[in-house]
Amino acid sequence: MVPKKILCKILPRPSKPVKLPESEKTHALKVLRLGSGDIVQVLDGEGNTVFASLKFMGKEVYLEIQKECAPISDLQILDITVELAILKNDAMSWSIEKMVELGVKTLIPVLTDHCVVQIQKKGAEVFLERWQKIADQALKQCGRLKRMEILAPMRLEELFISPIALHAVRFWADEKCVERGGLFIGNALEKMGDKTAFHTLIGPEGGWSQVEREMLSRQSLERVNLGSLILRAETAAVYSVSLINGYLQRRNS
Repeated sequence: MVPKKILCKILPRPSKPVKLPESEKTHALKVLRLGSGDIVQVLDGEGNTVFASLKFMGKEVYLEIQKECAPISDLQILDITVELAILKNDAMSWSIEKMVELGVKTLIPVLTDHCVVQIQKKGAEVFLERWQKIADQALKQCGRLKRMEILAPMRLEELFISPIALHAVRFWADEKCVERGGLFIGNALEKMGDKTAFHTLIGPEGGWSQVEREMLSRQSLERVNLGSLILRAETAAVYSVSLINGYLQRRNS
């Protein structure tokens, strides 16, 4: 039987049990139905892992190491960053989950003119915490070892003054690119040679505003289309990442 996975930033060591974080304790007991003595695989989200047993002490649950593992290289994590306009609840949650499964390294939520989610009402940190929890649950389910990092939401214009993509190819998936004879993303990828870092920018459900389009047209972006069909924003994100992932996996194999 394959052990269930638990996420804990600090791994237990010999003679050094670690208390299970409250959120993981709730998940382990109420969702996974684990009990005292059960063996789990503990991930720290940075690529390190050990096997440990659960030990109940009063209301607390501790992890006691059973087996150390050699450092593991998570080859499925690719240097792909998705710059995704913030979508409504279910669409955003689904997109985050799929980005984790497809090996995306970093997700940047983008605030746009047509964004329907009012981030400022609850505060960005509330959304960021929820999104990271969704990503971490997906990590455990798909067998990934390293967390997908979700950055704090940025305004669109902030993307182009940040040093985060200095050495990356930057794709702008533009739904109007087809009618203007733009290059299909699959063809664009074949021209990238030995490039290994990619950013892909996916717009909001309501499309880009005219001001945003004018700003984007002035940036050093590879403006590409995703085919002749009109895709929902979450579909566009998964489709573009799948093509980039497939290109890198094929080239690296």
